[in-house]
Amino acid sequence: MPAPQVVADPSVATCRRWLTIDAEQRRLQLEWGTLEGRLMTKHNWYQLSQDQQAAIPEGARLAEIDARLDVLEVEGHALLKAMRPKPAKSIEAVVANLSVAARLIFVEDHPEAHGLSTRAVRDLAAFSGGK
Repeated sequence: MPAPQVVADPSVATCRRWLTIDAEQRRLQLEWGTLEGRLMTKHNWYQLSQDQQAAIPEGARLAEIDARLDVLEVEGHALLKAMRPKPAKSIEAVVANLSVAARLIFVEDHPEAHGLSTRAVRDLAAFSGGK
């Protein structure tokens, strides 16, 4: 007889989606910063007109990144809003919520709080069998 299907807690999926968005945002922000630096150095970017900026292929990528970041910002905010009022229904959901909280606490601003939250994620995951 096959094992019964376990219904996944939807809040875990919401947290995982938010973490995916956060990772993409951070990757795009790094790319944007690198690209902006190159454009400033090579092309004196902020002294160019919008038409001149549009003629540079790297400038188009900068605009693509900006547009994608705008979409991700809206989706991420909606996910955070959806997470707040819902109590966790499993240890996995607690781990997922703490994982989100750990990403929201910047290590540069609050190293102790960030360290405590990331350790709590690791500890709870270990206690629950790595879920």
